[in-house]
Amino acid sequence: MKKTIFVVALSVAGFIAVWRFEPGPVQNTASVAQAPPSTSAPSTSAGPPSSTSTATPAAPSTPDSANATVTTQGTPESSKYGTVQVQVTFTGSRLVAVTLLQAPDDGRALTALPRLQEEAVKAQSADIDTITGATETSESYKTSLQAAIDARGSR
Repeated sequence: MKKTIFVVALSVAGFIAVWRFEPGPVQNTASVAQAPPSTSAPSTSAGPPSSTSTATPAAPSTPDSANATVTTQGTPESSKYGTVQVQVTFTGSRLVAVTLLQAPDDGRALTALPRLQEEAVKAQSADIDTITGATETSESYKTSLQAAIDARGSR
């Protein structure tokens, strides 16, 4: 009988420890990247002249060209866990990268944000699932992402 009480007490203690677990910071998981300079289209200048006489001049590019690179920023979205803001890079009409400009620096957001970035590029939209345990951060991320996608449409 004494062993049973001891085993039950240890089981309860273990359950409480797992239930109250809050993950700490994880290094190199969701670091906030510095935003590259925004560009609306590739440069139209041909650059320095070539030393060969057979060089062909670069064709001027317009923002509507099929392979133009466009970078837009989403709105900063706040929650009780921190602010999330994304920057989206498009090549043509394809979403190729999502960069975090602002992000919470602790808690479950550290593991959720890289997954959200990956899902957004895969889905090519803001229609992605929220991450369990980081619901508010996920919703803030999706709202900022949708604002960046909408900003691309207005260009």
